Amino acid sequence: MDLLLLFCGRRRVMQVEGYSMWPTLKPKDRVIVRPLNQHSELPAIGSIIVCIHPQQPSRRVIKRLSCVTDNQLTILGDCPDASTDSRQWGRIPKGCLIGEVVALASTPLEQVS
Repeated sequence: MDLLLLFCGRRRVMQVEGYSMWPTLKPKDRVIVRPLNQHSELPAIGSIIVCIHPQQPSRRVIKRLSCVTDNQLTILGDCPDASTDSRQWGRIPKGCLIGEVVALASTPLEQVS
C-alpha cells in the first residue's frame, strides 16, 4: 500500500545520513515517509519521524518522537553519543514535523540526518 501511495505522491523517500538512529537505522538506509500537516494526528510516542532542523531550516532530521507537550515535540536519536536532538535544542515546535517513517525503501530521493 505504501508503495502505491509513493507512486501517487502521498509518500516520500528519504535517505539517512549519520549514526543518530543507530542501530535502528544506519547511514544510507532509505525510508518511506508519510507526510503530515498541522491538522494531522500526531504519530504515537516512540514513532520515528522526520522534522525540519530547528536551527538550520534547510536541513531535515530523523529522530524518535519522545514526548509531546503544548504543541511542542521532544525528539531523540536512538544513539545519544552520535545524535544532536532535543537534549541540545530543547523541544521543537509541532510545525517542524514533516512526517512519520512508515517503512524502509529502496530508492533515495532526499537526505536526512
